[in-house]
Amino acid sequence: MYMECFPIIISAPSGGGKTSIVNRLLEDGKLSRVITATTRAPRKGEKNGKDYHFWSDKQFENAVEKGEMAEWAKVHVNYYGIPKSSLDKLIKRGKHPVLVIDVQGAKTVKKIYKNAVSIFITPPSFAELKKRIAARNDGTTDIKARLESAKKELKCIKNYDYLVINDEFEQAVADCRAIIQAERLKVKRQNKFQ
Repeated sequence: MYMECFPIIISAPSGGGKTSIVNRLLEDGKLSRVITATTRAPRKGEKNGKDYHFWSDKQFENAVEKGEMAEWAKVHVNYYGIPKSSLDKLIKRGKHPVLVIDVQGAKTVKKIYKNAVSIFITPPSFAELKKRIAARNDGTTDIKARLESAKKELKCIKNYDYLVINDEFEQAVADCRAIIQAERLKVKRQNKFQ
């Protein structure tokens, strides 16, 4: 049976748990993560081409000028974006690309890919979010700036298709799986009887 391939957008404020949840979803083998590009420095353990494409400002700006980015934004002091080739390659191969992007990027991708499904992940409270951001501070993170960004991002929840509360990790993963499965089964995404 043919099933329409659609991008899955996952967003969350810093400390919301999006990376951990997406890593668990990817273990199923049914989804493929889109490798995004960034100008920020790699964190401990991150690898170029696996976690991100780590580009210089000049490389990133050249890709934007050439129209090679599906979306991009400057977040805090760094550029982040999705090379069109990364996204389109997965769709052509019949894979559901998972985009781990911020609220600005999600809005742009939803305009281009009308069939995309967007999920916003958040901790159960702002107090818990503050606690998580403080706990992951490695000395390079501006906690105040991340909290201000989180406040703005939380106002964008209404633009998403689904909201998952990451209070209990396993339940949040199960909720995301259920959303993706339900979306796969929508009649409009299948053409067997059409």
